[in-house]
Amino acid sequence: MTSVANGFDLQGHRGARGLMPENTLPGFAAALGIGVTTLELDLAVSGDGEVVVSHNPRLEPALARDASGEWLQQSSSAINSMSLATVKSYDVGRLNPSHKYARRYPEQEAIDGTSAPTLGEVFDLVNKSGNQSVRFNIEVKIDPEHPSVTLSPKAFVAAVIEVVRGYRMEGRVMLQSFDWRVLHEVQQLAPEI
Repeated sequence: MTSVANGFDLQGHRGARGLMPENTLPGFAAALGIGVTTLELDLAVSGDGEVVVSHNPRLEPALARDASGEWLQQSSSAINSMSLATVKSYDVGRLNPSHKYARRYPEQEAIDGTSAPTLGEVFDLVNKSGNQSVRFNIEVKIDPEHPSVTLSPKAFVAAVIEVVRGYRMEGRVMLQSFDWRVLHEVQQLAPEI
């Protein structure tokens, strides 16, 4: 049975991005620590099929440094063209101070050496925290106008469902997307979600 919010639902958008690096394990831990009832996050899938937490299908100059510690000058290659090891070689633990996006979150704590987590790592974090009630508002990020930067809706949803079921989180997960094909696939593959 699906868990339904009672009353006010306090969502940690991308974790706790006003306080900690967004879409990172420290950000999700901070959100849990302040008592959110739902963790909101976005997904991509790496070239080797790992479901990765990322707001965009590419790593962006406002948020990422390469393995040598240099800020990206442009968007990275699509995450679906990189191995998980390559995705994790980028540091997303600090906002780029020269980027206007950083001015929106002046109180965000920097945690250098932080990489993008997998969805499984987020579920592991929550399980280790002992929180058995927090829900997950997960966006499957697909842009029909740029199909080459993500998997097809069917393959993307199948990869996400495999992780969700592997952690037995079906009753705590809501999947959303701006692409209606994703929602259709979710209903086909996992009508319990």
